[in-house]
Amino acid sequence: MSILTRIGLGIGVVFTLVAGAISCGSSTNNDQGVSFLALGFFEDGDGDAGDAGTVVYISETVPGTNGGPFPLFIPVDKDPEEPGLQGGFIGLQNNLTDQFIRTVRMDCSYDIPGSDPALNIPDDSWAFTTIVDAASLEGDPSQAFTQVEIVSPDVMSFLNVNQNLTPELPFRMLATCRVVGVSSAGDTFTTNQVLYQVQFSDEPRTIIQPFDNGPGTGGTFTTFDVAE
Repeated sequence: MSILTRIGLGIGVVFTLVAGAISCGSSTNNDQGVSFLALGFFEDGDGDAGDAGTVVYISETVPGTNGGPFPLFIPVDKDPEEPGLQGGFIGLQNNLTDQFIRTVRMDCSYDIPGSDPALNIPDDSWAFTTIVDAASLEGDPSQAFTQVEIVSPDVMSFLNVNQNLTPELPFRMLATCRVVGVSSAGDTFTTNQVLYQVQFSDEPRTIIQPFDNGPGTGGTFTTFDVAE
């Protein structure tokens, strides 16, 4: 059984994108992703279903314990019957009509609402290379979807060492991420920020109807599961 389950939120991802024919740019004029846009996180490389985040059931991390160690990194294998890792695909869009963009890295910062002020989770970066082709001359943007590491083993190790500074379960951690890329003209672009949330809970997964994890220090969070 997987230690993670998909957040039970009905996610309707609708993008209304008006892409102009932008011929040049730099990191100083990419306000809110006008040239290089982060669309958010998605379930897979098709970009059809959004991925708002993940629920981590601590009691399932180490069987028979409550408050065991956090998983190694996110995303992880949520479904052992499916090959590879599920979720965590970031969507990227290039609005430049005459330049492709090559990604360099994704920078993320982390925050746990309600945690001890002494909990200063370090920022992290994940290097990856994806080519987002140039937009068409007709102004149609080019998109690419790539699976990325949102929460690294280093961040998880930090949380394990500092569990005494985290709120009582359930609590959530917010990852705020941006992607840095370089165009074929040599200009550096940083996307708008996108959010991914990780909910830590001690509730079991063997439920057959929606349930509420309770208020906790980090706020109320409702999850869903379906019995097989």
